[in-house]
Amino acid sequence: MNCTREDELLDALERGYIGAELEAHLASCVACGELRLVAGALLGDRAQAMAEAPIPSAGAMWWRMRMRERQDAEATARRSLLIGQAVTVAVAFALIITFFGGEISVGVRNLISTIRFSTPLLLATAILASLPIAGWFAVRHSD
Repeated sequence: MNCTREDELLDALERGYIGAELEAHLASCVACGELRLVAGALLGDRAQAMAEAPIPSAGAMWWRMRMRERQDAEATARRSLLIGQAVTVAVAFALIITFFGGEISVGVRNLISTIRFSTPLLLATAILASLPIAGWFAVRHSD
């Protein structure tokens, strides 16, 4: 009970104009007549709902826009911090392998006894270890 002109009828109903030729077809086609009743009612309800839809105030829209911008900025900052943390971890591993590469297979006691701690090494380690923590605090406490 399908008709080949149903799509044409739906397009005409959405436009709000049914031509004389399509009106003549509707008089003879039961399927298109039912489609006109159902689709016409649904399209009418849609038009009424759109006309009655409340429009938010400019202040509310501005607030939503600012909140969205803030959320986008926070997401960008989180991505940047994650990249920074990954780079920090990679650099820390590279430094460990560079400084202790030949001695990793040695026993833990031998390794600890051979490490020569210097001020620049301790300073670089402290800075590399504190960067991810500082970034986490910056994101969490940026109100």
